[in-house]
Amino acid sequence: MTPTTALPLRLVAWGALGIALHVGLARFAYGVVLPSLRTELGLGYTASGVLNAVHLAGYLAGTLLGPAIALRLGMARMARGGHWLVVAGALLCALAPASAGSGVLLLGIGRLATGLGAGVAVIAIMVSVMAGVADASRAAASVLMWTGMAAAILACGLGAAWLLQPGAWRWAFAAAAGVALVMAVGFPVQGDAPKPTGATGGPGGPGEPGSAAGPGAPAGGPGFSLAAVASPRWAWLVATYACFGLGYIAYATFAGTRMAASAAPVGVVTLTWATLGGATLCGSAATLWLLGRPALRPLALPVAMALAAAGCAVAALASAGAALAGAVGVGLGLAATPALVTAAARARSSALDYARAFSIATAAMGLGQLAGPVLAGALADRFGSAAAPLFAAAAYGLGAVLASLDRRALARP
Repeated sequence: MTPTTALPLRLVAWGALGIALHVGLARFAYGVVLPSLRTELGLGYTASGVLNAVHLAGYLAGTLLGPAIALRLGMARMARGGHWLVVAGALLCALAPASAGSGVLLLGIGRLATGLGAGVAVIAIMVSVMAGVADASRAAASVLMWTGMAAAILACGLGAAWLLQPGAWRWAFAAAAGVALVMAVGFPVQGDAPKPTGATGGPGGPGEPGSAAGPGAPAGGPGFSLAAVASPRWAWLVATYACFGLGYIAYATFAGTRMAASAAPVGVVTLTWATLGGATLCGSAATLWLLGRPALRPLALPVAMALAAAGCAVAALASAGAALAGAVGVGLGLAATPALVTAAARARSSALDYARAFSIATAAMGLGQLAGPVLAGALADRFGSAAAPLFAAAAYGLGAVLASLDRRALARP
């Protein structure tokens, strides 16, 4: 697929809606409805984390399988198939009975299905949008797509008082099914995006000067392969994304239960989630501003991770002010980090290699996502609900260090 305009808005809007569904609704809406879900199904913190990890395990599997599936089906058919799977899984969750036995089982199966569908769908979204956008606009397109997550979080915040009501979690899953149906039938591209290369990578393509997270790929560079992940060009970036996965999912999963454990009023809960969405929008806008300033651009990723680390640490305090301040810090780096990593991965790979490069980077983030809810839930069961945001703060802090190492590695000749 050849770009026809610098920034095809219909294509980018479709991608933003996909991110709103697969990241915003699938993960943050779960955190909003978790207090009522725990009450109705009698779940502990560890079980709550495992139920979310099932979804993320499916996402990880879909991410790893995506490039191979795309070789057979193409991006358009893979996108449609993935979203139909999300429709089925979300409906199964919406119809699950409120019981600790069969209800949890059906929720687990539904969450696994939505994760699998989301994993292949996000690969198709990223490759299709990046293939349809001119080189100079790819970083901006990445930021705009990930802003869809902010819009979904903001919607969850504004609806938090209703979502906390008994049984409202069913409607949250039903809404996700509806959005997935729109995505399944609304693929906006005529033709298809470039198919990914196999395991050994493909021929190198022209680099993009001024990557979102550092200097661009040299023209005619080597194709991407799994072994390349160990090189300084990729290792620190991939490790940073894994830490992001650990940190943000631990915060997203247990932020609501942390406020519930602190007996926060419904108004504070609603305002906190709305603040998180608003701060995420502000972080996206700040990222666009930074991308237009080459001197500041390499600092964007370390700063985004450091702000989120500070926000998680503050969120561990038991007060309304701490919850709001923590949401600001986390939100400023929430959409910015995946947007920057997505753009950086595209800048360091050719068009044919991008699906595999994005898959590997996202798989690292997926491993972090998979471990985050389980580890944070186990710590919360043992040490109290404050352990979850502190765990997230540690993961984000390590990611900020790794992002700084990535910046320095790319600055070297």
